[in-house]
Amino acid sequence: MRVKRFFGALGLLALLHTAGAWADPLKIGFVDLDQALRELPEAQAGAATLNKQIEVKQKEIEAKRQQIDAFQKELEKDFPKLSNAQRQEREAQLQSMIISLQQFQRQAQDGLNYQRNQILKNLQDRLVKVVSNIGRAGHYTVILNDKSVLYVNGAIDITPQVVAAMTDKSNGKGVGAAK
Repeated sequence: MRVKRFFGALGLLALLHTAGAWADPLKIGFVDLDQALRELPEAQAGAATLNKQIEVKQKEIEAKRQQIDAFQKELEKDFPKLSNAQRQEREAQLQSMIISLQQFQRQAQDGLNYQRNQILKNLQDRLVKVVSNIGRAGHYTVILNDKSVLYVNGAIDITPQVVAAMTDKSNGKGVGAAK
């Protein structure tokens, strides 16, 4: 997969280089987002906060499991002495405790995932702004990461031309339209 990306990026660079649509020399940058996110103090602080919250939730989950185990052992011990109605009632209580634990686990996981995603989104948004600022200030043509393009100099953006050609094509006049 990396080979395909490499050749795709190489092809893009060759196309950009041969296009000669700008006076500035081609300047390309690369950002390792994973490394940047690992090294940012905010990311480290966010990870530490999440880890503390995970520990707290795990302790709560373990305490609930121990309650369920204790209740189940007591039920097994008392089982022969209980009437059918008492057995059914205690089994229903056990089942309710188990369902409650499962709901608590799901809610805890959802809450932690939401917080993690918010931390990452905020960091990524800030990182993209910083990369764009560096791109403009450093007169980069393009800045890439291992998965996508992070910044493109507006001088090489042909989106308006593509939209215009597609609009004209839908009217039968566009580039590549049948004559």
